[in-house]
Amino acid sequence: MLRLNLFLLVICLVTKTFSQTSVYRDTIPVYEAGLKMQNPWAGGINFSSFSTIDLNLDGKNDMVAFDKMSPSGFGKIRAYLNVGPIGNAIYKHAPKYETLLPKVEDWALFFDYNNDGKADIFTYTTGGIRVFKNVSTITTFSFVLSKDLIRSDYNPGGPPNIANIYSNSIALPGIADVDGDGDLDILTYSVFGVKIEYHKNRSMELYGNADSLKYDFADNCWGDIQESTCTVYLNQCPLKPLYSQIINGSESKILHAGSCLMSFDRDGDGDQDVIMGDVACSEVFYAENGGSSTNAHITDTTALYPNYPLKSSVNRIKFNSFPCTYYLDVDNDGFKDLLASPNSVAGSENYQSVWYYRNTSTTPTVNFSFQKKNFLQDGMIEMGEGAYPVLFDVDTDGKKDLIIGNLGYFNGATNISKLAYYRNIGTISAPSYSLITRDYQNISSYNLYCVAPTFGDLDNDGDKDLVIGQNNGQLAYFENTGTLGTAVFTTSPTVFYQSIDVGSFAFPQLYDIDKNGLLDLIIGSVNGKISYYRNVGTAGSPAFSLSSTTFGGIDVKHYGSLSGYSMPHVYDDAGVTKILVGSEFGNIYLYDNIDGNISGTFNRVDTNLFKINEGVRCAPFYEDVTNDGIRDLFLGNHAGGLAFFNSSNVYTVGLNQIDNSILASVYPNPVTDKLYININSATIENLTITLIDVLGKEIYKTKSFNKTLTIDVSFYANGIYFLSIQNENVRTIFNSKIIVD
Repeated sequence: MLRLNLFLLVICLVTKTFSQTSVYRDTIPVYEAGLKMQNPWAGGINFSSFSTIDLNLDGKNDMVAFDKMSPSGFGKIRAYLNVGPIGNAIYKHAPKYETLLPKVEDWALFFDYNNDGKADIFTYTTGGIRVFKNVSTITTFSFVLSKDLIRSDYNPGGPPNIANIYSNSIALPGIADVDGDGDLDILTYSVFGVKIEYHKNRSMELYGNADSLKYDFADNCWGDIQESTCTVYLNQCPLKPLYSQIINGSESKILHAGSCLMSFDRDGDGDQDVIMGDVACSEVFYAENGGSSTNAHITDTTALYPNYPLKSSVNRIKFNSFPCTYYLDVDNDGFKDLLASPNSVAGSENYQSVWYYRNTSTTPTVNFSFQKKNFLQDGMIEMGEGAYPVLFDVDTDGKKDLIIGNLGYFNGATNISKLAYYRNIGTISAPSYSLITRDYQNISSYNLYCVAPTFGDLDNDGDKDLVIGQNNGQLAYFENTGTLGTAVFTTSPTVFYQSIDVGSFAFPQLYDIDKNGLLDLIIGSVNGKISYYRNVGTAGSPAFSLSSTTFGGIDVKHYGSLSGYSMPHVYDDAGVTKILVGSEFGNIYLYDNIDGNISGTFNRVDTNLFKINEGVRCAPFYEDVTNDGIRDLFLGNHAGGLAFFNSSNVYTVGLNQIDNSILASVYPNPVTDKLYININSATIENLTITLIDVLGKEIYKTKSFNKTLTIDVSFYANGIYFLSIQNENVRTIFNSKIIVD
């Protein structure tokens, strides 16, 4: 007991000492339609590819999603632990694994190429495909570069002609054992983009194992088909007039800027069928292989998938742009299911963009049954594209509510921008949020685009008014006309407020930067700089005058990039003004030396504050939400989600921890009744499990030789507890904060 109390004391002291320079990933309960969300702070999903991998080495495949998020190419991998029983698709966001994966760009697909039971990573590199090999052990999770660029012999049987297997930055190749010999082959569109190339892996033939990635160019027109202008043409190879016209330019055709291929055996006959998507098309195309595993010949095709062979339009896969599919076991029943999502970077579904089709067949022939359009997204805060958080006490109850602006929800043709209102239904020190409306104050009716909110009392009447930044660089002003109680904003806003225009994408903050008692405007924009509009009016009648378009010399534009998407958050740190700035590539910048230096160049303290990156176009809001006197961090991103990081010297106990959950899984958390503990290592036994409250009191302790354990917490008071698991050598293998709710 003394040792455990000492551990807690050390953590508290360390956290308090560095409270202004450290934040720790945390969670706050969030409810929608009365239901608690599984992963509220998981960060959103826009345009993702999906794969499975055993992240925590518990024998169950978990899930990773590579979200393209924006045109920058710097997407984001999200990791989710599989915590559901057989037949149930339940996943828990596991961000720590995201930092352990190698850096990838543009796309990533996970497949086990060497048959060692561990999924490897196929990803884009200039001109083709790069591979990272999974070398994880029971105690480490890691990858090494296996192939910097996969090459193929384009003249097998003759003088070698070795060149890269072509794949561009927005393409997704088909990776599967096409010929059934035990190693992974590759299907990819040719440079012309109308026919499929088949590259055969000869590892098994040459070496008797699948360890090598040694390819021969086996077929220049796999399946004898061409895909042109969103139509699949059969019997096109050997070369038919259509193909000749396409490559010679007489056929009016825009060649593929990008395509995706998913290879699978739909009917269990031993050959590979394919599902194809294209950047210029809204539907996928299913192609039925009537040939064999070694001689593919497509005999039928339809855009009405997955209703094949019925060819019904009910629940078919159809997105506005670039639909792609992924074949993986989602619900742990041993049969692979189907996920569909746009591979676009804009102009397609974004908050209901992961369609889940369950395979209800128990035979080798698949039978995909539609389940939902928002797989994973229904368990997280999901704002479509863009998430710009602020805290504002809407109902003046003394508790800070959460308002989130966005670029928009896709409605089938365009994005509709709105403000979401999550009311704080918890307490001042233990917040909990419930979604009240996705269109707070009916903001969508004003046809504003990319709404970034900030609140402040601009008319000196004791309540806070609303200013919204827009994509056109201008601001809209909504006066708060309410009295005591819930805020009520005017229905006649000023949509070009004081003729302020910062060019493109305005991200404003109202803040008294010169400390003269009047709120000024600090505005970020697409160019990565900050504009400063000084309030030269009065407390009740502001007048904003442009003082600088390069305020403090701030510039968060990445080297070589044309945009920066600066999103500022000014705050007071013990009387010292500081500025956090979100950026296009997801880094948070920190500036100081502002006070008394308004016209000068500020000091850039950090270009990657807290060493966290939640994805592109990040929007920080750094304010104390737990009422402990220490600021906490809400961080929005372009995928439409949020992450929450706590700085509290109470909340961070257990998060600033020995993070060794690769050896143990503990779920759910927050927990209402039963807490489940699974030990993932076969070598760990004779455990001591201890639960401690925030005062350091030991409220539960047991010894166990079992690999699984259930703790009933239903009779404990709601609050924060600390779980410690030790092995027989009294070595702590797991520490975690547990929220009983």
